[in-house]
Order: sequence, then structure tokens, then C-alpha cells
Amino acid sequence: MTRWSITALTARRTVAMAMLATAMALAGCGGSADSSKTEASTTAGSTTEASATTELVKPYDGFEKEYPDSFPTPSKAEGKQFTIGCQNPVGTGNETTTTFCKGVEAQAKALGMGYIGLVDGLDIDKQVTNFNQLLAQNVDAIVLYPLAPDALRASLNKAKSQNVPVVGFDVTFTKDADAPGYLAQVWQGRDHQAYESVAYMAKLAPNGKVGLIGIGAPVPALKYLIERQRFWAEQLGLEVVGEQDNTSDDVAGGSKAMTGLLGRFGDIDGVIGYNDESAVGAYTAARGQGREDVKIIAINGSDLGLTALRAGRISAVVQVDAANQGAQAAVAAYNQLTKQSLPLPNVVLRSPQLITKDNLGSVASWKDQLAAIESGSSAG
Repeated sequence: MTRWSITALTARRTVAMAMLATAMALAGCGGSADSSKTEASTTAGSTTEASATTELVKPYDGFEKEYPDSFPTPSKAEGKQFTIGCQNPVGTGNETTTTFCKGVEAQAKALGMGYIGLVDGLDIDKQVTNFNQLLAQNVDAIVLYPLAPDALRASLNKAKSQNVPVVGFDVTFTKDADAPGYLAQVWQGRDHQAYESVAYMAKLAPNGKVGLIGIGAPVPALKYLIERQRFWAEQLGLEVVGEQDNTSDDVAGGSKAMTGLLGRFGDIDGVIGYNDESAVGAYTAARGQGREDVKIIAINGSDLGLTALRAGRISAVVQVDAANQGAQAAVAAYNQLTKQSLPLPNVVLRSPQLITKDNLGSVASWKDQLAAIESGSSAG
């Protein structure tokens, strides 16, 4: 949704695998940004439209609302040929990170840009190698989610020397953080995610006892998410009785974490999982112990989460705006390459959306959003 030192290859890869397998997963601040909201025609099915959310919970009023949701919409520069590269930090098996890069690709096509996609496979060294490979292939811009930002310092410097702008997904996630070497960032809004999940839980279980499922590895963005969930729980009258980690970042790990929570807190009213897998696993464990009354909320909004919501296995999903995050990264790069609307905001934030059965039918799928972006028919 992230800084740590790199001491050994094994340790680096452990952290990297944990970080991105969460489906980001992963928000911060690379400096001040214009607080005005820029309407961009390149945005499809925007999840920042809060009409559905405001009917479910009180609108988010945290610091992340100060950031613009879009970069300025560029005019297509005739006769200009550019190629953009996107590095998928996980791989095709992760729907969220794959959708990020598909959003980059769709927007690139709409703007007449070439596209090269590479897969980092949760490997820090491979991410660095892929970055350098893109530079060797003479791409004009690069988009990526850094597994371990410190590992990319030399590569970022090389990109700067070659005048190749780099746009990052969630390089940082706190208000005062900086992201040297990056043209701009696209955030998915960790504090906003925390608020939406907790606010709806407070509606489902007023003054209830709640457990949180996090990830076992020391992933700063996800630890920050838990921290903000605790903050909002206190504000909204919930008691966070405990946390349990999903050590394998999958459904089985979520089930094991839920079993641990139920073993320690038998009277728990609700659980919030950091990803869809954790929430679905929590449902499986709760049902196995006859506790189908426990309210469960997921974060991510992949097909897994939406299917579970549709089937009534979980109560809500806080969906990240994955397709438009990718599209906005491509827009930032194109603006820079064609010298339009400069200087750009340091950060734009694609807000998450709270989805329940009440508004599930009105939510555009990532697939539909991607099609709209590529066709150029999307509306801000």
C-alpha cells in the first residue's frame, strides 16, 4: 500500500514476496500536491466517485482527500513516437498487480504509445535487471512498484541521466515522505482503505469487538494499514481485540489466521483482512466453527473478493482502483515526454471504493474499465 535496509539476498526476497503478494497492495507522499481535483478524460469508471460509498458510510475526511485524483489530461502529440515499460512486481497470477500494468498498457495504446511489459516475479534482483533491460531497450518511460526502493537507486540515477521519467506505484505512503528519482507517484490510499473498512464494520457491529488479519513479514505499507485501522476503530467506537498474521498470503493462511483469532477471542464480532484471500480464508474458518455470524471485510476487490461478496461469504470489499492507477501512471509519463501541464503533481491518489451487495451491481469491473481506457471513451 516503504523503506527498509537490504542486508542479504534472502532477506530481501522474503520482504519483497510478502510486500507484493498482498496485492497491494500498497500509499504515501512524495511531497506536496495541488489539492484541486483535476478531471481527466482518461479515467474509466472512477472509484473516486463517492456516490455509492456515501450511502453506506460517512465520507472519508482524512489527509489523503487533499490529493488530486488525476494528472492533467494530455493532448495527443501527433508525429511523436514513445514507448513505455511497466514492471509487474508479482506476475500474471496476481490480478491486482497485473491490472495495474494492464491499465498502463491500455492508456499507452489510447495515446499511441508502444508498450513493453516485464514480470519481476517478486525478486528484487530481477526487478533491477528488468529496469536496466528496459533502459537498454530504449524505452521513453518506466512504471513500476518498487519491491525495495533502495535497491533501485543506481538504476533511477541511470534513468535520470538518460532522461527517462519513472512513475511509481506507492513508493511511499506517509504524508511527509519523499520519493527521489521518481517523476511522480500514484497512490491507492492506505488511510482511506483503513477508514472505509472500519467505518462499515462499525455500521455492521456497533461498539463491536474486531480482529485484524495482517501479513507476517515486516511490510511497512501493510503495517501502516493496520495502524490506521486501529486509529479509525478508536475513532468509531470499535475495540480491536487482536491481530493475527496470514503467513502465506493465501486463502489457507487466512483460514489459519482466523482460527487463531477465534481461539483467543471467541466472542469476536468482526474481522478485517488485508486482502481478499485473508477474508475468504477467514470465512472458511468461521464457518467451520459455526461462527457464520462474524462479519468479514476484505481489501483489494479482485474477482475472488467480489465472488465471495456476491455469494454472501463476506460483508464488504474495499476495492482498489487498479485499472485507473495504471492509466494515470501512463498519463503522467506522457505529459512529461510531451512537455504538457508541467510541473505535474508529485502524487495523485486513486481512492478505494467500498462495495457491498447494495452497490455491487453498479460497480464497473476492472475489465470494463480497461476496455474504456483503451478506447478513449472513458469519462473522468
